[in-house]
Amino acid sequence: MARKIVIVEDNPADAKILKLALADQDPSIETVVLEDGSRAIDFFSSVHELGDTSPCDLILLDLNLPRVSGFEVLEFLKTHTRLKKIPVVVLSGSSNQDDIERCYSSCANSYMCKPIGVDEVFSMASHLVSYWFDYAKRPGSLRAYSSI
Repeated sequence: MARKIVIVEDNPADAKILKLALADQDPSIETVVLEDGSRAIDFFSSVHELGDTSPCDLILLDLNLPRVSGFEVLEFLKTHTRLKKIPVVVLSGSSNQDDIERCYSSCANSYMCKPIGVDEVFSMASHLVSYWFDYAKRPGSLRAYSSI
């Protein structure tokens, strides 16, 4: 079964390395990169309004985004019925405890500080894919929420 991850990241280099690391872990993973918070909200709004099934299996969300912040994107995702069950992993350069608390208060499923080196990104991607797709138990098929 194809797996789809949406990456909301404004840094093209970070997005590219993350895509490569995810593909290295599992070549069947499809990734979509959204470059800012406004594009993310537009993308997920269109899915929500059309009543489509879940647009992805996992969202990797940066906090420091242009136009609309990652905090606003997270709050948008977690307040919409069709979207709120999609796991959101905040992947941020911030290790500020207030940011971490705010994300979890807004129902983020996980918070991770961005790794610095390429090897660390590949290691993190391996753990992310393994955890979210092999070990984590989620409520039914995320792509089958059309009745919610």
